[in-house]
Amino acid sequence: MSKKAKTTPKEELPPGSLLKDIKGVEWEIQNIIGSGGFGYVYCGTKHKCRTKTEYAIKTENMESGPLFVERMFYLKNVKEEDVKKWVTIKKLKELPLPKFHGFGSTIHNGNKYRFIVIEKFDKDLEAFLQTVSDSLLLGAVINIVRQIVDALEFIHECGYVHWDIKCQNIFIGKKPKNNHVYLGDFGMVTKYKTEDVKPDKKCANNGTLNYIAIDGHLGMHTRRGDLESLMYNGLEWLKLKLPWKNLTLPKTIKSKNEMKDAILTAEPNKKIYDFNNVPNCYFEAMRLIYNLEPAEKPDYTLLKKLLKQYKTEKLR
Repeated sequence: MSKKAKTTPKEELPPGSLLKDIKGVEWEIQNIIGSGGFGYVYCGTKHKCRTKTEYAIKTENMESGPLFVERMFYLKNVKEEDVKKWVTIKKLKELPLPKFHGFGSTIHNGNKYRFIVIEKFDKDLEAFLQTVSDSLLLGAVINIVRQIVDALEFIHECGYVHWDIKCQNIFIGKKPKNNHVYLGDFGMVTKYKTEDVKPDKKCANNGTLNYIAIDGHLGMHTRRGDLESLMYNGLEWLKLKLPWKNLTLPKTIKSKNEMKDAILTAEPNKKIYDFNNVPNCYFEAMRLIYNLEPAEKPDYTLLKKLLKQYKTEKLR
């Protein structure tokens, strides 16, 4: 069977289908709300539950793998007691990750599928940014980036890197939490090394080309790589065009290295490229990330502190 055949969903599950998880809870499929190479995402409800709270039910063919990886990440690392402890220690309002509600497998027309049930959101970051006015954009983007730093710190503390940061994997909270964001989709999470980090061609260039960190192009899974990828995203969220947009892979890698050199060698307060609406503190944060060693633990608190300085820069 080809790789494509393994990851392409065989069929849609019809509305009204009941999926029983390993705890015996039944989840009722409502309608499709998304799809990808792994399979379909459905809106669903808990069967015979009066509240009719909506959940996201992600499915994939049993021969596939991303959803298995995501399921294991939730089960091993996002335990309720551990999350509560982390939120208290870090003085957060909440952990910016979707809540996990269950998992299991089902058979439909002779085909076997695995599924997970997670918190459902109304929109992703891409849709949200289209509603933000230019006058509010900078503050909104910095707020989002800082929250994703919180999400990444937790993921990194668990021993993993996310490795697929993009607006389609970031979700906006429902009222009254519509200024909260949540980093989801853990189908590419990978264990990182804390020593002897070396390039590996077999792992190179995995992810979405525009946002792959320089380490990712080398096949090195690093914490600094996740943060670098986040900062690329942030530039695009500010309605800027990344210099390597639509370039070939070799030219993209060259362009990313050129940006790194430009930021590391720039004089204080010097604008990078034509990014005039990007505050200096943003490039300071990128410089902090670029200066990390491959296995070095980032200073997440300092990173967030730097980014918050945009407020004082605006007053100059």
